[in-house]
Amino acid sequence: MAAYALVSLLWIAFSDALLFHLVPDPVLRGRAQTVKGAFFVVVTSALLLELIRRGDLGLRTLGAEVRATVDSMVDAVLLVDEEGRIVETNRAAVELLGVASKEDLLVPLRDWGRRFDLRYLDGTPVPYERYAAVRALSGERIKAYDAMARRADGADVYFSVSAAPVEGAGHRVLAVAVLRDVTAARRLDEMREEFLSTAAHEFKTPLAVVKAYAQLMQKRAPGDPGLAVIQRQVDRLNRLVQHLLDTSRLRLQGGEGRRDTFDVSSLVAEAIEEARPSTPGHALEADAPAPAVVHADRERILRVLTSLLDNAIRFSPAGGPVQVRVETLSGEVVVSVADHGLGIPPERQPRIFERYYRAHAGTDQDYGGLGLGLDMSREIVTRHGGRMWFESVPGQGSTFHFSLPLAAQEAS
Repeated sequence: MAAYALVSLLWIAFSDALLFHLVPDPVLRGRAQTVKGAFFVVVTSALLLELIRRGDLGLRTLGAEVRATVDSMVDAVLLVDEEGRIVETNRAAVELLGVASKEDLLVPLRDWGRRFDLRYLDGTPVPYERYAAVRALSGERIKAYDAMARRADGADVYFSVSAAPVEGAGHRVLAVAVLRDVTAARRLDEMREEFLSTAAHEFKTPLAVVKAYAQLMQKRAPGDPGLAVIQRQVDRLNRLVQHLLDTSRLRLQGGEGRRDTFDVSSLVAEAIEEARPSTPGHALEADAPAPAVVHADRERILRVLTSLLDNAIRFSPAGGPVQVRVETLSGEVVVSVADHGLGIPPERQPRIFERYYRAHAGTDQDYGGLGLGLDMSREIVTRHGGRMWFESVPGQGSTFHFSLPLAAQEAS
């Protein structure tokens, strides 16, 4: 365009000068200039039309290439405009949701979510304002998280969804959401959980029989230390089996479980009394000055406390105090379990809540376990609307915290 403007200026300047010298008669020169101007307009119009045609062809070609690229993607793609309407999608989205054509998906995002029953993995509906595309329209970049939907044929499909904002022409704000089908992986996880649950359940009966006979033999020969060792190891196996059962059931059953109203401080005292006989080398202390009433699944919260106490005791091999503190802060109760044991190496701390991960595995300080307790505990707490975190210094110990919302009457 710059070259065209330069040529036009040169043409006007030199053609006028040339006419002035070639046509001395002013009347004829005026007519010649009119003809020259008309010729210039015709040629200019023709050139502009050709430039526009080529530009439009280039845009259409680019648009077709972009659409073909998106259409060939394995992951489902939804393009949402600033009014919350799906304006473009691809074949993978059609296949993922089991509809007849793309046009079935080009609807307002709210209607799309209702039609396909968009839910979190625990079955609760995803609020419209929490949709990945809606959040992306406000400028957020949404990292992948798992969700589920109901296909047109009624089958549930699981996918990982991420989204990002896109600035279109004229500063038009768009959002692109990418849905990756993880149904097959989810089914494999469910099969694994069912197998672990079945295997763990089958272990419980023989372990109970072994423990019963060990107790019977200890009554007949109370001085035999080997029988006490058998009972302790059976108790340890029982805890491991129970962890497997709890973790598998938690993932297979989902939901928040049964809800009761109870005092967390009393539950802490109960957990400590249950743990105290098996750990005479540790001083278990509770600091719970006031009642802290919550509405939650009592048995599951007890498992969280038991798991944290078990970890604190196991990774404090030299004995020493284990303190449990209960305090209420800003409408929630915070429970802290502190030990003065091994601590967690800094490079291993980011993975501490991963399932099956053991921070001291492969070291001289490996005291066993399946790496399920912290994963299960955080899952339980999260499903109750709480959170879990920790601080740890190698050689000085660790403190694990979890929070739960106070019951309505307590929080007000």
